[in-house]
Amino acid sequence: MVQLRNYSGSSTKAQHTALVASAAKKGMSVDDVRTLVGGSIRKLSAKACSEWIQRISGDGLPNPPGSKPGAQRSEYQGRAAPGVTRIISEAQCDQIMRLAVSYFEGSEEAATAWLKKNFDVSSPRELGTAQRGGEVIAVLKRMHVRREKKIV
Repeated sequence: MVQLRNYSGSSTKAQHTALVASAAKKGMSVDDVRTLVGGSIRKLSAKACSEWIQRISGDGLPNPPGSKPGAQRSEYQGRAAPGVTRIISEAQCDQIMRLAVSYFEGSEEAATAWLKKNFDVSSPRELGTAQRGGEVIAVLKRMHVRREKKIV
């Protein structure tokens, strides 16, 4: 195994514990870790200690020293917080047109006319919000399901 430089610095007790624990999971003793790092574990810098933890366990620390802490995950991660209106996405617009054109057997004119008649818009982008786009997608999917039931 390649030895990293033995930096002088201040690693934390939590890092020392993590280093010894990750080494123990791999079947190594504290003496093995000392030999591996080239001396005292306490004399390792925070960065060097993190590098050794990562090398031994393959995981590393969630926020290694010198890096910004990861963004705190919000309970609204991936969805809008209450009171926030999201605009319709390009993916939703594409899905609406794909579903509508396939329902009207390849006719974009018929799909556009259907949107104009039922939702008073000439293109999916004019729906404005992601919620309204989702409603149109749900209607189109129900139309496809009803058509499949009639065919069978």
